[in-house]
Amino acid sequence: MRLLLYSSILLLLINLSVYAQKDIKATITAANQQFMDKFAKGATGMGELYTANGQLLFANQDVIQGTSAINTFWKAVRQSGVERMKLETVTAQQEGSVVIEEGRFESYGAAEKLLDKGKYIVIWKQENGQWKLDRDIGNTSMPAK
Repeated sequence: MRLLLYSSILLLLINLSVYAQKDIKATITAANQQFMDKFAKGATGMGELYTANGQLLFANQDVIQGTSAINTFWKAVRQSGVERMKLETVTAQQEGSVVIEEGRFESYGAAEKLLDKGKYIVIWKQENGQWKLDRDIGNTSMPAK
């Protein structure tokens, strides 16, 4: 009898865990849609999507930290000819007070020309009740020119 009870509790916990992981993936996917929408509309206010101490950790440059610097970075990317970003959440796993997201990105220029594609890892944290990007690291999958 106890074995049946323990087995039932274990199955319930596993199902709750799977449901929670699906729910967090949907939450992160929705947050990424905000990112894509904001970028497509001129990249104004991109830093608001990051925590106050958020960091971009991209290749060939120093760490970019804080709302203002992140705003400046994404505005410069937009002004460089990138018109649209496509983000795809592959996995999103909550570990305590953070979510670790693995994803894929594509960037497009004029006439929907593919400019870059690659992969990323984002660590998300809650700030003021919202999930925000805290550490954002990505790199290209395109061959070096």
